[in-house]
Amino acid sequence: MNKDYAALPLRLVLGVIFLVHGYMKLFGGIEGTTTFFANLGIPLAGFFAYAVGIVEFAGGILLILGIIIKISSLLLLIDMVVATLLVHLPKGFLNSNGGAEFTLSLIAGLVALLVLGEGKLSLQKVFKKISS
Repeated sequence: MNKDYAALPLRLVLGVIFLVHGYMKLFGGIEGTTTFFANLGIPLAGFFAYAVGIVEFAGGILLILGIIIKISSLLLLIDMVVATLLVHLPKGFLNSNGGAEFTLSLIAGLVALLVLGEGKLSLQKVFKKISS
């Protein structure tokens, strides 16, 4: 299989995960996210609750569509590294205990997308063909 097609399932799965998590934060859970961030000691918890929600929601959409993959993957990667270090790693490895297993998987996928790029089946490639 050509690596240019490998990005598609990775983009779609990661995109849906981030879209859903960002949606939950922005549309109904922003107060809880703000409180959670404040309890973690994150300064400007309200600002960062919105920032994380927007990065996850918009980043998920961009991954699904295959647009500006490297930038959205990098922003989501930063999001997941912070979440892993502050929240999940202190709880151990297993996801059943709230550990880092799931976020480490997301980090691995995002790193792969940083290397692979958007792949052949993406709107970015369509835009490039139209403009050339």
